[in-house]
Amino acid sequence: MGLRAGPLPPIMPAMRPNRLAVAAALVLFVFSAAVTGYWFWARQALERSIAQWRAEQTERGYAIDYRGPAFGGFPFALSVGFDSPRVVTPQGLTWQGPPVRGTAKLWDPFTIDLHFPGLHRLTLADGDETPQTDILMETADGRVTLQIDGKVESARIDFSGLQARGGRLEFIAVQRLTARLGPLRPGDADSLEELDLVGEALGVQLPPGRGGLLGDQVGRLSFDSTLVGGIPPGKPEQALPAWRDRGGRWRFHRLATIWGPLDLQAQGRLGLDEALRPAGEFEAALKGAGKIIDRLIAAGEIKPEAALAARIAVAAMGRPDSVTGETVLSAPITLRQGMLYLGPIPLIPIAPVL
Repeated sequence: MGLRAGPLPPIMPAMRPNRLAVAAALVLFVFSAAVTGYWFWARQALERSIAQWRAEQTERGYAIDYRGPAFGGFPFALSVGFDSPRVVTPQGLTWQGPPVRGTAKLWDPFTIDLHFPGLHRLTLADGDETPQTDILMETADGRVTLQIDGKVESARIDFSGLQARGGRLEFIAVQRLTARLGPLRPGDADSLEELDLVGEALGVQLPPGRGGLLGDQVGRLSFDSTLVGGIPPGKPEQALPAWRDRGGRWRFHRLATIWGPLDLQAQGRLGLDEALRPAGEFEAALKGAGKIIDRLIAAGEIKPEAALAARIAVAAMGRPDSVTGETVLSAPITLRQGMLYLGPIPLIPIAPVL
């Protein structure tokens, strides 16, 4: 019995797998081109903002030098580096630091995370001498957000293991130092622009004997504040009087310190007087007045009869803390005519800021 050949099975289109491969390659090409183009756009935008920021600081009287910026991270990250950074202020203060490395996300090239631990050197020209201070930081991180025109919108820093030695500082150590600047809130016809400033220092070790009766260790110093009125471009000797004259001031929502026996909480404001000295007033609540009086007696700074009068005044003006029962003394702190006062008592002179 013979076999009859049946119909052949249909042939599948030979081009279908090739079309899929071509489509996938085309999608990959378009994606790669888009990522490449966006990376170069982000790099150029960041480079332009850095150059504009540098030009603005130069207008204010600062000299800013560095090698770079050097960009990298292509294609999925954006990194920037500055070597041998050096800044000279209009007053002659020179800062030289270690290499600064930054990274930014491609979708947010104007927000830069910075990393700059190591040795930072400050030099202040003073006649024939140039006192130099070396500041060593175990960790030094920060974040800067730039506007497209190069202005700083916000910034923060976080230092730990800080040691400063030399010059007029002698030796200071700080366990941790943090600060935040911004955001900037523009003003209008009826109000000045505002910029938030927040800072905190923990575990501050002062040079021996520099802390006076309060001791050489500051447990904590912190503030939450707002700078009202933008300081105009130009050198500080012109910019600060202009800021003062247009109503500029520094408003403290909270100012706190724990320093030896002193536990201080305050709020108030600061400005500048006609001689560019800090001037303002604070409402303050402090604990530890009794221990401070004891230290004054031990140091021979106050006579026994005056110490007794001071204790009676603290007891009369103070109130017990609801938690600890410790006496809390409420007293105004004012800065006027180059002197700091606690209530009516002058304490220390205040020098001009320039």
